[in-house]
Amino acid sequence: MLCQLAVVLLAASAGMGAEPNPVGRPQGDIQRTAETTQATAPVFQFSAADEALLDEVQRACFLYFWKEVGASGLVKDRKKAPVSSVAAVGFQLSALPIGVERGWISREEGRERAERILRTLYERTDNKKFGLYYHFPDYDTGGQSGTGYEVLVSTVDSALFVAGAIPAGEYFGGEVKRLVDRIVADANWRAFATGPDGSVSMGWRPTSKTQPAGEGEFHTWHWTCASDEERLTCFVGVGSPNPEHALPPESYYRLRRTVKSHKDMPAYAVSPQGTLFHYFFSHCWIDYHSLGADDPGRLGVDAVGVDWFENSRRAVLTQRQRCVEQSGRFRTLAEDRWGLSACGGRDGYLVPEIQPNEIDKDTWYEGTVAPYAAGASIMFAPRESLAAIRAFRGLKDEGGRPLVWRDPAEGGYGFTDAFNLDQGFVSDDYVGIDVGPMLLGIENARTGLIWRLFMQSSTARNAVSRLQLQP
Repeated sequence: MLCQLAVVLLAASAGMGAEPNPVGRPQGDIQRTAETTQATAPVFQFSAADEALLDEVQRACFLYFWKEVGASGLVKDRKKAPVSSVAAVGFQLSALPIGVERGWISREEGRERAERILRTLYERTDNKKFGLYYHFPDYDTGGQSGTGYEVLVSTVDSALFVAGAIPAGEYFGGEVKRLVDRIVADANWRAFATGPDGSVSMGWRPTSKTQPAGEGEFHTWHWTCASDEERLTCFVGVGSPNPEHALPPESYYRLRRTVKSHKDMPAYAVSPQGTLFHYFFSHCWIDYHSLGADDPGRLGVDAVGVDWFENSRRAVLTQRQRCVEQSGRFRTLAEDRWGLSACGGRDGYLVPEIQPNEIDKDTWYEGTVAPYAAGASIMFAPRESLAAIRAFRGLKDEGGRPLVWRDPAEGGYGFTDAFNLDQGFVSDDYVGIDVGPMLLGIENARTGLIWRLFMQSSTARNAVSRLQLQP
């Protein structure tokens, strides 16, 4: 699908004038206004009551990553799962510095847990290929699980693992950083660039599930759209410290950028489905707020330039508006009840499709809301997200008990994964890659901790330099 080259999203960086346009990109002037910049500062100002609420939510999220683990320390893919997932482990590793800084664990406890997790995964040979990891390792041993779950060396899940490991390495140093540095250097992203124009394959499958390190083939599907999964994968690939393993920076800019809008709301680069995690996954680590609009033309790529922080802010507020517009149709949706994203619904795993998106299609799943989606979006829309978090926390069932909150003192981990008032459905499960963005997103909004740790790494500095990103 060709990019709709109608809009260029530009950052409002001081002194940033129009750049040369060597490839004939259309010019625009959609900038962060002074009001927008003030409302979306990297560290937001919250009241004492806000801080107490956010602390309660974060601590519940953290306890999932601390308690729902196997003998190796690897966190479960979801509470009910028989396996771990390397993506969830990425969020788990980034959770450890937060736990230390918030006083929930000691620094030594966090360091020991991080080292045990990393050593378990790094020292095995049957859980990786070309330095990237199988999606679902066994949570006790770290080896390929051999269960009925997907048997795939997954590029995006490996990217989530690598990105999540980096802040732990930067924070704890020592042996933790040594292990992280080896994992980062060993990841051969270039080996997976098997598609047209060097696009990255979604993964690699073994010929025999009983020989995960043996022969196999690359997935024929490739990452091609510039939503958060793809950009994060290319960002860490471009930033590799090993020149033989690094992706060329052009691969980041060749990801498709399709610009659309809803009614009179500001336009933005959309994802294929428009589900909300497509707009905040990469922001859990990459501090796009400190960067201006990128410029594909600098590397000879004909595509719109995008301020990705502003892009996600627009996407979040647009989806919230669409939820408000549908509130008369679905009882779950309201001004302060919104956030449609991948989750465990009544009938299984759901990935909502909400316009504007590339497929020009809506699939509402009767308005099933995933609380983590609004929670993670606090990085972009603090007022609206806080209102949603407070509304979710205050929901009660017919007996006056919290509807979607499970108290950690009673074995819960805060907000359940999803709920639907029309269906009378409330999930009884927790998902690592849903709990994680809420924990990291809130911490970035409060202190910017994970942004700072990730961006000070050599991987991030390499990527920023090679992509010619500007502050």
